[in-house]
Amino acid sequence: MRCFLGLPLPEAWKQALAQLLPGLKRGLSSRLTWTRPENWHLTLKFLGEVEDARAAALAAALPDLRFAPFGLAAGPAGFFPHAKKPRVFWLGLSQGATECAALAAQVETLCTGLGFAAEDRPFSPHLTLARVREAHPDDWAGLAQRAASHAWPPACAERVVLWQSVLSSQGPEYRPLAEARAV
Repeated sequence: MRCFLGLPLPEAWKQALAQLLPGLKRGLSSRLTWTRPENWHLTLKFLGEVEDARAAALAAALPDLRFAPFGLAAGPAGFFPHAKKPRVFWLGLSQGATECAALAAQVETLCTGLGFAAEDRPFSPHLTLARVREAHPDDWAGLAQRAASHAWPPACAERVVLWQSVLSSQGPEYRPLAEARAV
């Protein structure tokens, strides 16, 4: 099964995204696939295809994570790899990025201890807003500014979830398998 570990986001952020999306989509000539609000999360570690037994071992070990709840605030928006060749449109954090990085390091240690491959890229806390399927000359800087300047409510990270990602023609469906709660 295809799995990842991440932070679920509160309903208030999902509602804010749903309000924001129509304005972000307006006027773009590029073709983007927008993340559905019900799937919104902050990935701590993508695992890829995982055998059932390894997923069960990870689910059993997940409660061993120890972290305090921490605040999240939306921050700057941007693009991977960069705005000149956008593939992913993301929203960063102005609060909680350091805590997310520390939690991602704990998740990495837990996962490598269970035999999962170590991540070879540095962790960059972000929320994927859209994937750019076909890029045309658009006002990418303006798009990022509109996303970052939106009124995002405060949020708190209190859980790490192990999700299974089930792919379908309607997009992915994320099914929670296990979680660790902040202490």
